[in-house]
Amino acid sequence: MKNLTDNELIDMAYIEIRKMDVNLWSQMILGVLCVVESVLLLFGLIPMLVFAVFWFLFMGLYLFHYKKSKKSEIKIQEILNELTSREI
Repeated sequence: MKNLTDNELIDMAYIEIRKMDVNLWSQMILGVLCVVESVLLLFGLIPMLVFAVFWFLFMGLYLFHYKKSKKSEIKIQEILNELTSREI
C-alpha cells in the first residue's frame, strides 16, 4: 500500500466499506430469520428437525459474513493508518 496514491487508498477504503456494509446487512437479515424461525418453533408451526437444519444453515452464513466484515474492518484500519502516517 505504500506505493499507492492517496486517491487510490481512499477508493480502496470506500470499496471495503461497501463490502462491510453488505456483510452487515446480511448479518441483520440472517438474525431476523433466526428470530422468526424460533417464533415458528415456539408456536409449533415447524418441527424441531426443520428448525435445527435451518438454524445451522443461518448461523453458518452469519459467521461467514461476520468474518468477512471483520476482515474488511481490518483492511480499512490498515488503509487509514497508511493515510495518517504519510507526510503532508
